[in-house]
Amino acid sequence: MTPILRLFAAERPRFILWSPVGVMLGIAAYFMPENEPPVWLGVAMPAGGIVLLALLWRWRWRWRWMILPFLLFSIGFAAAQGRAHLVATPLLTGELDDRAVEGTIDEIEPVEERLKLVLSHPAIQGIVPEKTPLRIRVSFRNDGGDWRVGDRVRLVATLYPLPQQSMPGSYDFARHFYFRSIGGNGYAMHPPEVIESGARSGFTDWLNNLRHAIGEDMRSHMPGATGAVAAAMTVGETGPIPAADKMLLRDAGLAHMLAIAGLHLGIVAGIIFFNVRLLLTLWPALALRMPVKKIAAALALMSALIYLLLAGRPIPAQRAFIMVAFLFTAVLLDRRGVTLRTLAIAAMFLLLAFPEAMFGASFQMSFAATLAIVSLFETFGRRMHIGASWWRRIASHAVGIITTSLAATLATAPFVLYNFNRFAIFGLVANMAVIPLATFVIMPGVVLSLLLMPLGLQQIGYIPLRYGTQWMLDMAAWVTALPHSALHLPAPSDAGLAAASFGLLWLCLMSQRWRLLGVPVMALGLATLTLHVPPDVLISGDARQVMVHTGGGHYAMLKGSGRSFTVQSWLRAEGEEELAPLDDADADCDDNGCSYRRNGHRLLLAGKKLDGEALDALCRKRADVLVAWRYLRYTKCTGPKQLVGRRQLEMYGAHALWFDADGMRVDYGRPLGHDKRPWQAPPGDDL
Repeated sequence: MTPILRLFAAERPRFILWSPVGVMLGIAAYFMPENEPPVWLGVAMPAGGIVLLALLWRWRWRWRWMILPFLLFSIGFAAAQGRAHLVATPLLTGELDDRAVEGTIDEIEPVEERLKLVLSHPAIQGIVPEKTPLRIRVSFRNDGGDWRVGDRVRLVATLYPLPQQSMPGSYDFARHFYFRSIGGNGYAMHPPEVIESGARSGFTDWLNNLRHAIGEDMRSHMPGATGAVAAAMTVGETGPIPAADKMLLRDAGLAHMLAIAGLHLGIVAGIIFFNVRLLLTLWPALALRMPVKKIAAALALMSALIYLLLAGRPIPAQRAFIMVAFLFTAVLLDRRGVTLRTLAIAAMFLLLAFPEAMFGASFQMSFAATLAIVSLFETFGRRMHIGASWWRRIASHAVGIITTSLAATLATAPFVLYNFNRFAIFGLVANMAVIPLATFVIMPGVVLSLLLMPLGLQQIGYIPLRYGTQWMLDMAAWVTALPHSALHLPAPSDAGLAAASFGLLWLCLMSQRWRLLGVPVMALGLATLTLHVPPDVLISGDARQVMVHTGGGHYAMLKGSGRSFTVQSWLRAEGEEELAPLDDADADCDDNGCSYRRNGHRLLLAGKKLDGEALDALCRKRADVLVAWRYLRYTKCTGPKQLVGRRQLEMYGAHALWFDADGMRVDYGRPLGHDKRPWQAPPGDDL
């Protein structure tokens, strides 16, 4: 047997840990093509894998292991395809102005001074039922009205199709909303009118109303951003947090504190477990006759479930609950709880139930951090235990905070850069200060306020909660004030992220020394960000924003406002902090539009008020690109080589252009087969 085969043979007991990876590859294979795969493929592949496995079951084990990866891949593909068809909804394909809308409130999402309502089974003026989305999302200015989940409401709203990618390769919001069965977004100038209060009732509606009421109570009794942050850490409503404070926590490496996950759920369950166990042991007669530890474990598991429901069941919290459930079930059965196998089971459950979650930052970062921490303690846990005396226990706790924070920071770095294009240099320092604060002040305040809420005494719990969240914000402000506290970088490529993910998996899932090969693979994946070539021109899907590269190596606006979400996402993707002024040497603008030159190429941008004759004159000018929010025809526009008109933007979405000595390259926000995926509706007008 060769050395490589011997190493693989030694790793055989850990092969089961790679099962979620096979499922993830199958999910990726479903989402990657531009056209929708045939339905029969999702049925035939797993069925064929099962048949092959049954036929080879009596053969040598190595043949069975060759079929299992294909079977896992097939299951992931089938799960993704099945989920896409399960949540299917009609999509709006055009803008609808001032339409009367009725619907039942499914969700209430507060966002600073506005409310966003998700309405189920809406009736939209002028849209036949078979073309009406199952759910739509409408925002309006919050005037303090009383709306509850389950109410039937009426409003006049302007509705839009699902938002497309802001630039080629960016996050696909249409896919995100489609998998929530939302087929359109919009806004209303006036708050909705309740036409039937409590039109629908049930446990889910009651729970959502309770979550919203708890969040409102916390925000009303705690000043400034502290109430919004406390509500986010209690019921998961992050929308009301001011954007400046969100950015502050993100740049300090503390954004994970707002996403309810393993840290929050583990602390809550731990508080209940240790306090119940302590109280029961204070009664010697009971402690000697009853399984105190198991009673405390059962109550801790129940409290974790309640907290999961109150938090709105986000993906990281579901992963954390599965692991907490294994931990306390192991206590009840006198077994070992949290292991890498537990994490693999949690990953398999979530991937099969919500395949689309694999592309979300919360799923990626939650599992990466947990994988690194669990692997670290499985490998070095005993060495990190310094001793039994009180000061040695404190030292062990400090070492644990430092090592787990460092492991989580390094493990999530590829995903942080890929999704947010930021890396907090002093995030380790901030986490070392805030994690003990969350453990001993903030989360105990959350638990105390929830326990006292039925008695109307929740404000007692708000005291430590208010001070704890304020201290956390102060720590974030101090860290971000340090020089070069956050790096703004372009994202690694898709291939780079895949390489970094594989390196992390190899490092954490393998047991022999060759696991260290994962480190250079991760570094190689991260290094792909240095290969990023910034586009020379970025054009939004509605041509309202056009951003261009300046001679100084930064970006400036040729058209539109730099404060829009689209432009801010462009800057973040290119690793830029702010816009530069437009240099007259790069662009020449007048009432008819702008002329931009770069690397020997010329782009013409038509002005808003350009009349027909002026547009015809512009069409006759020689240029490489003409951009106009008009319907441009190649038969009339004979001067420019590339037309970016209204029809092209409707068909292909946002445009990115690169100019170099060899010519021009164009990439699109909507792939050419955009109408072949269920979440990408073809452009058109709803009637």
